[in-house]
Amino acid sequence: MALTLVDPLPKASRVTVFGLGWTGTCAANLLRRLGKDVTVTDTRDPQTLSQAMEALRQRQGLSLDPDVQIIHGPHSHHGADACVMTQTARYHDPFVVQARALGIPVIPEVELAAAALPDEGFALIAIAGTDGKTTTTKLAHHLVSAQRRALVGGNSWTPLSGIVMQAVDEHPGDDSQTIIVAEVSAFQAPPWHGFKPLAAAVTNVAEDHVDEFFDGDFEAYAAAKRAPTDRLTQGQTAVLNMDDPIVSRWQGPIVERGARVVRMSLTARAVGEHPHAAYRHNGQLRLRWEGKDQALIANDDLKLVGDHNAENVLTATGLLLPLNLDLDLIRQSLHTFKAPAHRLEYVATVDQIDIYDDSKATNAHASLAGLAAFGAKPLVAIVGGVDKGLDLEHWVQTLRARARAVFVIGELRQRLLSQYAQLLPQAVPADDLTQALHMAHSAAKAGDVLILSPACSSFDMFASYADRGRQFQAAVKALANASDTTTH
Repeated sequence: MALTLVDPLPKASRVTVFGLGWTGTCAANLLRRLGKDVTVTDTRDPQTLSQAMEALRQRQGLSLDPDVQIIHGPHSHHGADACVMTQTARYHDPFVVQARALGIPVIPEVELAAAALPDEGFALIAIAGTDGKTTTTKLAHHLVSAQRRALVGGNSWTPLSGIVMQAVDEHPGDDSQTIIVAEVSAFQAPPWHGFKPLAAAVTNVAEDHVDEFFDGDFEAYAAAKRAPTDRLTQGQTAVLNMDDPIVSRWQGPIVERGARVVRMSLTARAVGEHPHAAYRHNGQLRLRWEGKDQALIANDDLKLVGDHNAENVLTATGLLLPLNLDLDLIRQSLHTFKAPAHRLEYVATVDQIDIYDDSKATNAHASLAGLAAFGAKPLVAIVGGVDKGLDLEHWVQTLRARARAVFVIGELRQRLLSQYAQLLPQAVPADDLTQALHMAHSAAKAGDVLILSPACSSFDMFASYADRGRQFQAAVKALANASDTTTH
């Protein structure tokens, strides 16, 4: 028997979507499948938007339903019965506030998508947090795929609306289950959201994007990271990082609503005797469900480097506990997982110097995790990019203690070489990434680790963190080709 989409907005016949990017297109197409009269608003001029939509068509093979009306200019509800927010819209934007003041339901795209899933045949699990969520999402999908039909969507992937339509279309109509793994960003669930997965994990909360998108309100930012766990109740599960001072405080309210909490930690002490846990003890990663405690894998057997990746493994496997998967198959799948690009990615060994690309470390918290992955090994670091104005004191102190030399590119140069000159005397400016690599290679000694660890976003010099990483790897390849002692 074929499964069909559920209408999350049964009282609405006219729906406006704010923003026509990849997410807006998927949301609009989903709404059309539900029989809605759909309008999409977009602030770009017709020519610019047309070019963007053509690029989307070529890149993703995706086109907008021809019956969707596009309105160019400022966002507005345009007389709709309901509105859908993409990442373009913020919960405090005037057009969102106005629509809600008029009593018009405004829901985020992730809620639209999740609520459109039929009750039977599907389970949705979600990952949020400042750092590690993309790796954890990819890992969870990889582990599930070895045993069940699985799809991945959300923030860094195909928008959830598109994945939900695909999941329903591809379901065989029997009693089997499709697992959807969703990555959820802080911009995808406003305070009033109704997004309610079967299980949700929060990796951590660290200062990032607070000034850019939350007007400096860290509490609002932390609440946005918590959002996927906010509606969990009886029969649902939250995985919380008990080593994070912010995330660990959320356990009480979640338990009070009747949901389970899986405590995740790198120590046995932090999880205690709690019946649900994912933790490290005596060099072993362990899982506990309904009081049954089992060894998962030795920490030293992980292919992923660093404590932060041990946390990612524990978070992903903790999130899968409610799915009752085969633990032996999970162990096997851990050995075949490859982390996403530019996340502490090994590039090459040149002149006995191991070179790593951690371009995705776009804040100090992420950079620190990568730097810590190499234990006591001497480091030579390339840092810098857009200065977000974050507190860098701890990061700079770590670089001072751990790095033989630090080469700084981008906007951060001025601040790092003035405000922190005395604290980080080994910091040296470089004009660009290639120059920084050559300077770093010259400063490094055999046995050192040379790492691109920006602690900054990339938009002063590059199109994205991925563009920065690709250019770094290309420069490393050129450097390696000029050397007689290179391994890959």
